[in-house]
Amino acid sequence: MRRPLLVSLILMLLCTASQAQTLRIATLDWAPYVGPDLPGHGLASRILDEALALNGDKAELVFLPWQRALNETREGRFDALMPAYLSADRSRDFYTSMPLLDSQLGFFRRRDHELPIIPGNLDGLRPYRIGVVRGYVNQSAFDAADYLKKEVVSNDWQNLEKLLRGRIDLAVTDRYTGYQLLAQNAPALRDQLLFVEPPLDIKPLYVLVPRTRPEGQALAASLDRGLRTLQRSGRLQQLIAEAHLETAMRTRNVAEHPVAEQLPGAAPQAAPAQHLGPSTMPVRLSWQASLR
Repeated sequence: MRRPLLVSLILMLLCTASQAQTLRIATLDWAPYVGPDLPGHGLASRILDEALALNGDKAELVFLPWQRALNETREGRFDALMPAYLSADRSRDFYTSMPLLDSQLGFFRRRDHELPIIPGNLDGLRPYRIGVVRGYVNQSAFDAADYLKKEVVSNDWQNLEKLLRGRIDLAVTDRYTGYQLLAQNAPALRDQLLFVEPPLDIKPLYVLVPRTRPEGQALAASLDRGLRTLQRSGRLQQLIAEAHLETAMRTRNVAEHPVAEQLPGAAPQAAPAQHLGPSTMPVRLSWQASLR
């Protein structure tokens, strides 16, 4: 290698190292996606770490109750929040990139209490007591359905515990989180609850960067480039596969983020679509639906 080229490479590496950041990321205990006691702090954390590392950055996770994590990140007390669903309100307060991965949101019911419901038919849910978690964004039509009997709790496990005790008829919970919590907290009772097919919604999980943060738009663009690189290389799909999430009837491609393509320095070309797993039927869902 010629000396001028070597000097240029060393200077570039030193510049990158000097610009590297340790980002304070607000999060919650939400297995299997993230948790203080999970290997690598969970699947979402491992994906985030690898995306940030491509730019020399790293994350310092701060575990908080969800509503506090959301509020304090919105106020700019943290560099970002993850993993989170996106809504119209949140899109006004946060920048984001392409999602880390998708979750499947739906209803759990007692196996011995069969209910004649179709998750998408909200009017048919009128007779039932439905548990929801305070501060969570669910499916937009469901959240707006104030005619439904919703009982609010502080976290997913409280929701499932009420269902096990028969105090509610349905619990709105992510599929993988529900089964993880049952296996962790009440393994002998795991088979008493059942996830209702099909999911109410398939929700992308995002890192939210507050618009109040200086250079927040640049951070979102940098994260987007890192995630796209992981996707193009196949590493993103490998991380998801290694997590051994339960194979579902309905899956979706990891979403691209068209808004991020307009950010300074963002990759202009979309990566080829990669499936998260087998699908028994084509599902055409877009992350943009959560902004309507």
